[in-house]
Amino acid sequence: MRTKLTFNSIFMMGIICLLALSVWQMPSAFSNEVFSNEEGQVSLEVATQTAMRDNPELNVIREKLKVARARIEGIALLDNPKLETEFAGGIDSNQGLELTQSFQLGGQRGHQRRIAKIHLEKVNAELAEASRLLTKLVKIAFYELAIVQEKLKLVKEVIQHSEQIADIAQFRFETGDISVTQANLANIQLQSALREAVKLEGKSQLIQLELNALMGTPLETARIAVGGLSDFSTASFGNPQTTPDASSKLRLDALKTHALKRRNDLKSVQLNAELTDNELRLAKAANIPDLSVGALAQRGGSEKALGVKFTIPLPFFDRNRDEINAAKAQQQVDAIEISSQKRQISREVMAAFLSLKTAEKTLKFYEGDSVKLLNENLKLTRTAYELGEAKLLEVILMQNEFVEIRFDYLNALAAYYKALAQLEATIDTPISGQPSAVSHHPQ
Repeated sequence: MRTKLTFNSIFMMGIICLLALSVWQMPSAFSNEVFSNEEGQVSLEVATQTAMRDNPELNVIREKLKVARARIEGIALLDNPKLETEFAGGIDSNQGLELTQSFQLGGQRGHQRRIAKIHLEKVNAELAEASRLLTKLVKIAFYELAIVQEKLKLVKEVIQHSEQIADIAQFRFETGDISVTQANLANIQLQSALREAVKLEGKSQLIQLELNALMGTPLETARIAVGGLSDFSTASFGNPQTTPDASSKLRLDALKTHALKRRNDLKSVQLNAELTDNELRLAKAANIPDLSVGALAQRGGSEKALGVKFTIPLPFFDRNRDEINAAKAQQQVDAIEISSQKRQISREVMAAFLSLKTAEKTLKFYEGDSVKLLNENLKLTRTAYELGEAKLLEVILMQNEFVEIRFDYLNALAAYYKALAQLEATIDTPISGQPSAVSHHPQ
């Protein structure tokens, strides 16, 4: 009975190990198909600079700048003159020649140039706003990639230990020291770690794809986030001296005031109001008829005549009221939009500031010696199991607890830096306390 049980168990273990090996090789095989073999290490600074230079959406807006500049240059000082001639044959044949030049009155040309310049300012504001949002997205994607890499590194360590434990469990099962249930439990634990690695590999690839899209680089390029956050995340775990406190010196009122001065989305709305004001002036100026001045030359038979012709439309029926009234109504809309945008910016600053403070408070739960003791206890429990002084279930429970706390810490750290990136974006200004500026290191 013992021999039959051992044979079946060994056969089952062999199948499990083969499945584990195939599952473990899936991420690398998939990676070779999707991503190039040239893995590019990228820092946050390089990722941001590359995105500012190569992002397709930013480049489209830069082309819009050229169009806006061309429209300013295309506004001529005068309209083209008009040349008219007529000829009537017969006994007393007549021939006439008329050269007419029209002049816009009321400063219409100046209003048109100012409107074109405001359009150029709006495109510049659009470019600055797109750059602000892109910087935030690149930072968040970089932080997510760095955190996933840290989690994957931890899971691979767990896999190594789980493989050792599974080997020990198999040996003890074959010697009759433990039951088949305990041996299976060790392999189940290994399978769980392998599944987690597959999931993290897939998530890492998706984040790399997103980061490449933001940077404007080839989508299949493999990325490894280096510097800053990855160094910080491996050094501050459980260190009470390194908990981030970027919000400690920040004041909410000052942040809101600063954001209202810096934000280009608000500037764009304000430019809309300025544009409406100039369009109203242009509509009123267009109510003044254009003056046309012409030089006449006529010849009839043996007589010749020269003269001057003045033409001005009489605004009896069309006084351009539609455009004037529409511009006045738009002024009210612009005023409401400016007020609404200011309120929205203040709300975004408050939300980002509160999120940052909450993230800092969450990180404080990982201060002190408790997490360090947990790490030491895990090492001692593993050693005790190898020496036969601890049960397998104790090792698994201790290991699961350690991994869960480390994952929670990494999630809290990611939430902190995402909140920091969000706050920086809302005020459109870097804040001291970014990963690259951190000189201390967690554990």
